Amino acid sequence: MVERGDETDTNEPAGRPWFKGFLIVTGVVAFMAVLVAGIGMMTPQPRILKEWFPGIAGLWQDDFKGYRVVAVYAEDREEQSFINGAQMGVDEINASKEQVLGEELVLQLAMERGVTTKTALETVVQTTMSLSDRIAQKKDLIGVIGHEWSDTAITASSIYSRNEILYLATHATATSLTNHGFETVFALQPNNATNADVIASYALSNGLERILVFSDKSDYGKECANFFTEAMTNAGANIVYRGFLSGTQRSTDELLMFVLDNELFKRTDFDAIFIVSSSVDETANFIKRARFLGLDLPILGMEYIFSATIERKVGKEDMKDTIGVSLYDRDSLSKTGQTFIEEYQTRYGHLPDLNAALGYDAVTLLRNAVKRADTLDAQKISDTLKVARYKEQFVGVTGPLVFDRKGAITDTQVFVVRHNGEEFHTVAKFQVPLNIRNSDTGTGDATDTQSGEDDGKPASSAKETKRQ
Repeated sequence: MVERGDETDTNEPAGRPWFKGFLIVTGVVAFMAVLVAGIGMMTPQPRILKEWFPGIAGLWQDDFKGYRVVAVYAEDREEQSFINGAQMGVDEINASKEQVLGEELVLQLAMERGVTTKTALETVVQTTMSLSDRIAQKKDLIGVIGHEWSDTAITASSIYSRNEILYLATHATATSLTNHGFETVFALQPNNATNADVIASYALSNGLERILVFSDKSDYGKECANFFTEAMTNAGANIVYRGFLSGTQRSTDELLMFVLDNELFKRTDFDAIFIVSSSVDETANFIKRARFLGLDLPILGMEYIFSATIERKVGKEDMKDTIGVSLYDRDSLSKTGQTFIEEYQTRYGHLPDLNAALGYDAVTLLRNAVKRADTLDAQKISDTLKVARYKEQFVGVTGPLVFDRKGAITDTQVFVVRHNGEEFHTVAKFQVPLNIRNSDTGTGDATDTQSGEDDGKPASSAKETKRQ
């Protein structure tokens, strides 16, 4: 494997993706006694909220009757599909006879500041603790959904757990999220290890065995790239080059021109590119510039690739042969899935993406768990969610919503989606926990990476070229 020597991060604890989670939880405990109200942008200003999401309550509003669910989202007005899906779920619940134990449900929004590779860990911890502590003080709260980054989700999970509040992490995929024994915390998406193994399995079964790997320097980016690299090299594939993204268009162009003209490898030496970043804008820019410069080969990514925002920024034509992982199968022929797609498209004018499906499933899962438990007690609802694995399972538009004793999603399917220049379509499916490759794309055992903890091993070097 070729790696830029000047970009290697020698200060990062190698091969230990759990380490950041440990630091965050330790930091939360240390900061518990010194919470400072008002740090960072905790909630959107009323004017901004009303402009972006008319008709939806802000966190400061208490003049309503019924129960509330708080959705925490990033300060990005373009990323609205998650909120759209959640509001659809709330409207459906309120239109039903039972509602939530006979009361209406109100969706309230809280804004969290975006996390970048330049954001200090202390800042993330402080701002997230302040926000989640304010949320935890709300009355008639049945649960919290959202938090777009694993760093903020892990931090917030300790606050919600301490206050016995049900938290459904819809976006976080860090392997450490459910390893802290928090009984009211649930991960609605497979972790990074599983998603990386799925996309690697698809690549291998489709003859994509010579890969360029690019990631940003976020913990999410590095962890995903490490898991993907390990899965590929363990199978005998060749990671031709490993590099880092820097976030600016000029640097992206320089990186892509290096790919096209360098002394280490030729254009004929690689079959596909794997890219992962904590930034949607950075990912979209990379794909768009790669296509502009004539790189029309498959571009592999993680779960966030299946995004209406990325598709809009890149353009449908240039999205062709972009491949990602999804818990949501938009091509599903199930009645529930088709109804969701039709109603979402009618309401918002475009097809739902993974975020929309997760928002809808999170809200409806909360309501259904409360109904089955017949209580608002978070501990009893949590037990109901976990016991359902062995009794009557909860099912959403993303499929079975089944959790292990740690709160990690399990016993479900993960899909590979590929863009055809018009829209994403499902091209493969895998069972979680992973055990065999999809019969349509190849056979052979796959590692069960979902339920186990990371063993701290660095990516193997079964078939790597020399580093620069």
